Amino acid sequence: MAAIPEGFKGFIATATLTKFLFNLARRLVYPFAPEFARGLHTDLSAITSLIAINQATSLLGPAGAWFADRYGYKIIMLISICMLAAGSFAAGFIPLYSVLGAGLFIAGLAKSIFDPSLQAFISNMVPFGQRGKIIGITELAWAGCTIAGIPAAGLVIQRFSWQTPFIIIGVLSLASLGVIMIIMPDDRKIPAHVHHKGRQKEPGWETIVKNPRVVGMLSFCFCMSLANDNLFVIYGAWLEKSYNLSLAGIGFGTIFIGMAEISGETCTAFLSDRIGLKKSVLIGVSLCSMAYFILPVLDTGLYHVLAGLFIIFFTFEFTIVTSMSLSTELVPELRASTMAAFFATAGMGRVAGAFSGGMIWAGYGIHGICLVSGLFTLTGLACVIAGFRYKRTCSGSRN
Repeated sequence: MAAIPEGFKGFIATATLTKFLFNLARRLVYPFAPEFARGLHTDLSAITSLIAINQATSLLGPAGAWFADRYGYKIIMLISICMLAAGSFAAGFIPLYSVLGAGLFIAGLAKSIFDPSLQAFISNMVPFGQRGKIIGITELAWAGCTIAGIPAAGLVIQRFSWQTPFIIIGVLSLASLGVIMIIMPDDRKIPAHVHHKGRQKEPGWETIVKNPRVVGMLSFCFCMSLANDNLFVIYGAWLEKSYNLSLAGIGFGTIFIGMAEISGETCTAFLSDRIGLKKSVLIGVSLCSMAYFILPVLDTGLYHVLAGLFIIFFTFEFTIVTSMSLSTELVPELRASTMAAFFATAGMGRVAGAFSGGMIWAGYGIHGICLVSGLFTLTGLACVIAGFRYKRTCSGSRN
């Protein structure tokens, strides 16, 4: 394992801020979809269709990850930042529905390439015992987007227009491009014993899908993501119906969820390596499944419900971010490809959860939602346990 280069902390800080921009570009449309629809003189369903297309770009991430594993993580990360800037500027300067769709697609695809490449690069530079901490720090960009990015974008839209945040994202993306180009260590300088692991002439998908631990982890990721989005897509309707919450109140709930996410990511950064990554995942997913089952019991008052939601999103974020760190070591020679498969599977789970949540809510209410989410989370627990036990049985591995 190569020694961590000088200035690596500065790179991690810049990469985290860059991830913040990627996340903001992806999540910006969700809360402000009505304003986008008014600005483009279209209906709301047309905008939500763009959201679905944006999420679906995660399925294309493995293609970009193959190039990262073969040609180097730095060059692919720089290309993805250029794509983010291009997509953002297109959406910001050309107020057309088709252009917004293309811009969101390009920015979403760029995120699907950037994230696994960054995590693979970190894994080549950081010892396994510190990986949970470093990757956990970079994932603070997700919750930071909810707590700071979305509210700030709302103020900008109110003061200027729905296009202005995209222009700001584009400008900041170019700034981060210049900084990362200068301070990011060149992965081509990794010693030969690491270098040959990080590059392969062939994609190696057969190696990935035949690894029982990877299959178990991907199945776990799908189930966890489905369970979480199954609840996330209806929680606003639930709070509005049961507690007569206004839009401002639901917005506060979103900030509350962001606080839960950032708490989970912080715990990943400072606790997961000490506890052990695999043990942390098992503990987190067990607590998360219990939280789903308990949530309907807490449906006796708003504060009880918010506490239950906090626990769910805290344990989910802690578990999913820790599982990212664990996944980086499943197939070390194909890290970017493995992580791209991780994110693609998560994207499929989110799409499935978004569809199931609406139907289950309409037919069975919050009890049905929590039952399905809890059962899928337990299924994810069974998948990850089975994957690691099978590997140990077959090869004697103690990972």
